[in-house]
Amino acid sequence: MDSSLADWLQSQLKQRDINAYTVAVKTGLGAATLSHILNDGHIPRIDTLIRLADYFDTPREAVLRIAAGLSFKPLAGRPIGGADRASPQDDDYLIDELNEAFRQIPDEWKQDALAEVKSWVRLAKRPTVHILGAEDEDK
Repeated sequence: MDSSLADWLQSQLKQRDINAYTVAVKTGLGAATLSHILNDGHIPRIDTLIRLADYFDTPREAVLRIAAGLSFKPLAGRPIGGADRASPQDDDYLIDELNEAFRQIPDEWKQDALAEVKSWVRLAKRPTVHILGAEDEDK
């Protein structure tokens, strides 16, 4: 897995032999947003990351972790984000990472951080974004 969001996005474009403009048109994202990711290291909003994950058929968790600068560690035998996880212990490493990150932020930011995590949960429960016309051609 690539080390940064820009690296990941560039590799996806190269693998599919497409350009950022094509992705922008197919996903409804702004071409400027994709340019900022590729050229400036910009990290977009979570809904943009989810659209990119869905478009490139990549687990949402993987793209969110790449954007956050974290390694992606899928757990064998369970679907990413699936409700039928083997057991609550499967996500212990994620809980530990979140706890550690939460401890490091200033107290005055903690309510905002908690609200952000809750928005992630809402986004994770949203159905996969289906790009119109994408089923007729290779991505």
